[in-house]
Amino acid sequence: MRREELRRATQSRVLATADHLFTEQGFAATTIRDIAAESGVSVGTVIAVGDKETLLVRVFDDLIAADQSRSPGAPTVSRGTTAAPAQQILALVDPFVVLFTGRAELARTYASILVRAQHSSTLFTELAGQLIGEIEQVVLRSGARTADEAAPTARSIYFAYVGVLFSWAARADAEPDELPESLLSAFAAFFHTPGPSC
Repeated sequence: MRREELRRATQSRVLATADHLFTEQGFAATTIRDIAAESGVSVGTVIAVGDKETLLVRVFDDLIAADQSRSPGAPTVSRGTTAAPAQQILALVDPFVVLFTGRAELARTYASILVRAQHSSTLFTELAGQLIGEIEQVVLRSGARTADEAAPTARSIYFAYVGVLFSWAARADAEPDELPESLLSAFAAFFHTPGPSC
C-alpha cells in the first residue's frame, strides 16, 4: 500500500506543478523538462503521468472534480426556486463557467484538445450524466415538456451548453461576461413558447 500512496503523491505533485507552470508560463512555453525539474522528479516520471496534453486535461478534470466535491450533487437547484428554468440551468453549469472564464487561455487549449478527441475528460463522461439528470429535473419542474420529452430535451440542452462553451473558448477575443450571457440565451430557447401564428 505504501508504494501506491507514493505513486499517487508523485502524480499529485506533477499535476500541481503542471497546473502552476501552465498558468504562469502558458501551455506552449511549458516543457515536460520544466515540469520534471520543478516537481523534483525525472522526465520519465512526468511522462508516466502523461504528455503535456494529458496533463492539461487531467488538471482541468481535477479542478472540475474539486468544484463538484465542494458541493456534492451540486449545484442542485431547489424545488421551490422562482428563477426561470434557463437561469436554473445556468446555475447548474456555473462552476464550469467560472473555471473557463477564470483560465481562458488554458480553457482554449483544453477545449481544442478535447475537440480533437485524442483525450477523454470527465466533462464528457461521469459529469455529463449527472449534469443531464439535473437539467432533466429542471425541465420537468418547468412544465415546458412532458415526462417523455424531458430526457431528450435535457440531452439537447447539455450539448448546446458544450457547444457554446467550446465556441466561446475558441475565440481569442471572447470576453468573460459573454459566456454566461450566451449560455442563458441558448438555454432560454428551449423554454420559449411560440406565439399564435397569424
